[in-house]
Amino acid sequence: MTIEMEAHMRLIDVEIGRYDWASFECGCTKSAVHLAGDLRRLAEAQSEEEARALHIENHALIQSIPQPPAEAVASVLMAALAGELSPGARFVCLDLLGALVFNDGEYSEERCQEIARQGLWLLYRDVWAGASPGIVANAYYVLRAIETDEERLHAYRDSGRIKLPDYLTD
Repeated sequence: MTIEMEAHMRLIDVEIGRYDWASFECGCTKSAVHLAGDLRRLAEAQSEEEARALHIENHALIQSIPQPPAEAVASVLMAALAGELSPGARFVCLDLLGALVFNDGEYSEERCQEIARQGLWLLYRDVWAGASPGIVANAYYVLRAIETDEERLHAYRDSGRIKLPDYLTD
């Protein structure tokens, strides 16, 4: 493991350690304690298939509604996005973050949006230099939910540098 990868995993571990996962009821109706390890494995996944196989969305959300661990999951996802991830893991992290910031419920998409907003430039980096069209689209999707400066969002969208699917071009 390189120094950068080790530092990245420490970032994730510190963020995971900030939460009492056992105190959250998971979307699977058990304690969310297993999510800590699942999120770490997500950050280590080498492919989209490996990342999706963890089914984190079924624990942080039920029928697209955020569950008690949603805010903690959003926070760990942002820590993961701060470092190097495989393209598949990055795609899944952004996809899950999008689901958390575009939903309402008792466990507040507003708080998940605030968490994502703290990493605004990480998301712009993924829009600008995304490793795949899916990463660009997922990062832009999250930005549409959290960006408070519409002019900036449109400037990036209209820069000609990024390619977005038609459904994201407003």
